[in-house]
Amino acid sequence: MRFDGSDIYQLPSRLGLPSLAQAARAVGVMSVLEISAYYPQRRVRHSVARAIEYQLGEIALQVAYEGVRLGALPRIALDETRMDSLNAVLLASKFRSLSDQPGLSYDERCLWLIQGAAGAHIHAVMVAPDRPEPPYSTIVNAIDGYLPEAIREIPLR
Repeated sequence: MRFDGSDIYQLPSRLGLPSLAQAARAVGVMSVLEISAYYPQRRVRHSVARAIEYQLGEIALQVAYEGVRLGALPRIALDETRMDSLNAVLLASKFRSLSDQPGLSYDERCLWLIQGAAGAHIHAVMVAPDRPEPPYSTIVNAIDGYLPEAIREIPLR
């Protein structure tokens, strides 16, 4: 199968989440960082995590897993310092001007689609977190370090 990444882009809608554009334009939302984790070899559940920053200073993380029905998604409060540190790494790595990591395929153990949204602006970068190629590895390491809840792997049972 030719790799086009469409499966990972469709993951949020398959999980019943509103589009990233809708989430970013919701009343009181300043920005959204979304990380979709896609496992082509299906050893663990696909997931979508959204870190949502609100105008009143609250930052909440919501994570949805394929095949896990929770009703309303639980919200995990995030510390502003962690998000500021993560955003500083994204800025330093020039996230907003990066394109997808070169040479991606469905043969990867895992693929992440990292999207940042504010208002009508959305930028996306697809990476293979197991391939240590800068500047992508810098972004992956920052997510591992500052937002590990967003990429927790849940095995299929």
